[in-house]
Amino acid sequence: SSHFGSSLPLPIATARHTLAAHQAEAANMADTKVAEKEKKAEKKVMDENDEAFCGYCSLQMLDSDGLASRVKGYNVKAPVQIVSLPGAELVVFEAHFLTTNPLFFLEIRNEEQFYLFGQWWMDGPKHSEANQICQLVPIKMQDCIKQSEQIPHAFAGEAHCQVLRNSTTRLASASFTTEDKKFKTKLAKVILTMPREAWMEYKSYRVRVWKAGKNWAGQDKDEDDEKKKDEENKDEEKKE
Repeated sequence: SSHFGSSLPLPIATARHTLAAHQAEAANMADTKVAEKEKKAEKKVMDENDEAFCGYCSLQMLDSDGLASRVKGYNVKAPVQIVSLPGAELVVFEAHFLTTNPLFFLEIRNEEQFYLFGQWWMDGPKHSEANQICQLVPIKMQDCIKQSEQIPHAFAGEAHCQVLRNSTTRLASASFTTEDKKFKTKLAKVILTMPREAWMEYKSYRVRVWKAGKNWAGQDKDEDDEKKKDEENKDEEKKE
């Protein structure tokens, strides 16, 4: 009986098997390289030791409706430095404001209608919801004055990092220093203190946001590729 159409001669079968094995190995290596590349990028975004940290904060005076006051001395903005040691249990962020600046300063006013509000963020001088670290829980400016009667030129507040689990029970502490200049109490310094585990949790959240962005971008690319293929197939059909 004829063996035509039965299994391939051994050398050809072996060669094909070897080729398939090489292709599978190459595909695995490519996948491993992609995974390693992504892990490297993830570590960069996480920035565990804060080597690339670039922070800012902005503090301003609001009225009782939460609207920004437009008088002289209503807001300040400054770069933020991490001043705690790497790996310290408490991460300490510090910002200074020039109280001798005649136009751009923040006055702590002893008036009932004014509140102090602020925001901390990272990744450059422009604030956005995506790069915000936390917000100061608004404090009545009169309460700030009362506190500084107990400890001269100092008062404290709390900041809320909304992306933390149970965030409302894990507020960061903010301590403020003032200076008196020409009968005005001006904000000179703010120190934000956050437990390390909260800071690392915040940064892990940033990694998730970054991953989600990549996934969306990848999905869009897949859809574009599919559209392109469909169009190419239609063109081929037309030619036929």
